[in-house]
Amino acid sequence: MKKIRLFTAVFFAFLLFQSHKTDEGMFLLSDLKNINLKKVGLKIKPIELYNPKGVSLVDAIVRVGGCTGSFVSNEGLIVTNHHCAFSFVAAISDTINNYISKGFLAKNKADERQAKGLVCKITASYEDVSSKVLNGTQIISNSVDRLKLISENSRKIVEEENKNNAGLSCEISEMFVGRNYTLFRYKLLKDVRIVYVPARSIGEYGGELDNWVWPRHSGDFAFLRAYVSPDGTAAEFSMNNVPYKPAKFLKINKAGVSENDFVFVLGYPGRTFRHRPAGFFKYHEQYMLKYVSNLFDWEINEMEKIGKENKFLEIKYASQIKSLANTAKNYKGKLQGFKRVGLTAKKFEEENQLESFIKSKPELNEKYAAVIPRINTLYDEITKFAPRNLWFDYIYSVAPILATAATIDNFKVAFQNLKTEEEKSDFKKRNQKKLKETLYAFKAKYDLTFERAVVKKMFEDALKFNSENKIKEVQIFSEGLNESDISRKIDAMYSLTLFKSPDEIDVLIDTDWNKLFSMNDLLLYFASQLNKELNFYDDEDRKREGELNLLMAKYADAKSVFMQTNFVPDANSTLRFTYGYVKGYSPNDAIYNNAFTTLGGMIEKEDGKDYELLDIVKELYLARDFSTLIHPKLNDLPVDLLYNLDTTGGNSGSPVMNSKGELIGVNFDRAYTATINDYAWNESYSRSVGVDIRFVLWVLKKVAKADSIINELKVEL
Repeated sequence: MKKIRLFTAVFFAFLLFQSHKTDEGMFLLSDLKNINLKKVGLKIKPIELYNPKGVSLVDAIVRVGGCTGSFVSNEGLIVTNHHCAFSFVAAISDTINNYISKGFLAKNKADERQAKGLVCKITASYEDVSSKVLNGTQIISNSVDRLKLISENSRKIVEEENKNNAGLSCEISEMFVGRNYTLFRYKLLKDVRIVYVPARSIGEYGGELDNWVWPRHSGDFAFLRAYVSPDGTAAEFSMNNVPYKPAKFLKINKAGVSENDFVFVLGYPGRTFRHRPAGFFKYHEQYMLKYVSNLFDWEINEMEKIGKENKFLEIKYASQIKSLANTAKNYKGKLQGFKRVGLTAKKFEEENQLESFIKSKPELNEKYAAVIPRINTLYDEITKFAPRNLWFDYIYSVAPILATAATIDNFKVAFQNLKTEEEKSDFKKRNQKKLKETLYAFKAKYDLTFERAVVKKMFEDALKFNSENKIKEVQIFSEGLNESDISRKIDAMYSLTLFKSPDEIDVLIDTDWNKLFSMNDLLLYFASQLNKELNFYDDEDRKREGELNLLMAKYADAKSVFMQTNFVPDANSTLRFTYGYVKGYSPNDAIYNNAFTTLGGMIEKEDGKDYELLDIVKELYLARDFSTLIHPKLNDLPVDLLYNLDTTGGNSGSPVMNSKGELIGVNFDRAYTATINDYAWNESYSRSVGVDIRFVLWVLKKVAKADSIINELKVEL
């Protein structure tokens, strides 16, 4: 069930009423011309920020996997977040060299370790391709066929662009559903290596206790380096590669900033949902956020329980637990935010106002009268079947062995539908590599002990669903059995399956597809039956998605007339700009949070358990050895800072820059009240969190003794 695909595809222009603060929004680079940047505090020329025909600060920004980073030297050195590099450090750690715990430092380039699987992207150019994407859709009445044509047009455009732009990777992003599409061209960096990641006690000081809260005292930063082939083109990892020479890198300002100073961020924010219908908000508040946070809590508890008995698995689980915990706490914060501001009710009220406006205008009423009622009907259906659909959303993601069997079954169906041996041979040639790559991706996540437990949990959940949400194949599998019998049957299914041995599946993919697809395997049979049920519901989803796609385009048209303004599209992992000021706030009655935390506060928190510090950190503090990095007003070393910028997931690692475009911090989080940012932004409670560049430099110089990095940054301390 591709519900996430459904909801992220529904882009349209539904706005919260505008607050008086004009800097709300994650602005596209093309929208910068509409902002009076000098008036709000920028001291460099706008063309130094973004120059589509030349080099500017934008050229120093790089997408680091699902995060953001920035170049800080002409040798491809990237600064990003500790949590963005965490999984790659975990991959090179073992029980002997536990870099997760003690950190990692490459004394020189030869010591740098590969961040295996990490690909970085730099935005090379972009252009509006809406007319090309929508070409031919005007004469199509069937909404599903319309979606197919949009997809096919997009595929052809991307295929042609990739053909004509050697060395670039092109993709199309939907900015407003059914109306606006932008083609982005990216330069890829495929060889990325780990340079420095601080000890965990610095990089995530306070762990999950302090995650998404303020005050924070986390040194959430890390350094990576990008490499290319000697001729400057993108290349996979090779010892012959050389450091990448960026067109622009950021200058560091070791003086940092003070409260009320102007700051801005360039980065790749992931997803926001501010422009969605009221039904979408209802679904998220009542179902999705609760389901995911509860499931992730269960996964974390199970991994911790298993890890206590196995040190190897404890290290293996560390990155997964960190990611799950981050999302679970974030979703709980969102739920609190929904309740706090009564967001769903507000969205329904705004829809009522728009509907009244449409009815008051005969020309609009004729075109759009049915739009909002039909949208609400479709979202009522989505909400009605939420338990079943959410279960299908997550069953394969939590069970990679089962997901492997399901993938083999999908290929099996396509293969066996071919009529001739020639067709089958051609199909195998075209898809063998893809199938093996999918297998390897799942293989990296294989964990038989955990999967058995989580599948039992998913069965237990499914058997509690009401009659409208029953999972037929789970019912058949469990018919006539009690809980203990079901558990034993699941254990037997996994004990007997060949899919627990991915190397054997790999051999069959290379040698004998007929044998691969004719296996008498209970797990494969269950996955096959589950796929059939899933495909039926997917067809229903596509019908809703197609209809919503067309409805939202009409809705955006009506909303444009109503608001009489240009809309800033929701974040969608494309390069954005946001600005504001270093600023504290009052999250709750009678509480005020200052804009900076300090090393003194970090020391005060230490308890040797949840808050544990390296001895050298405490020794340096007692000696007040802060180099030249002390905050003059605080008379202490600043650690983290708050600012009222508009950020979300994907902005992790984004550079925080001052009015002159100099690096003064690294964005890594939001305050708990700001987890609702994905759905709504308000200056009174939306605060983002960054690690102060002065703390970064202090850790490099005094704690890590990373003089090679300090020298490369060209900062005198």
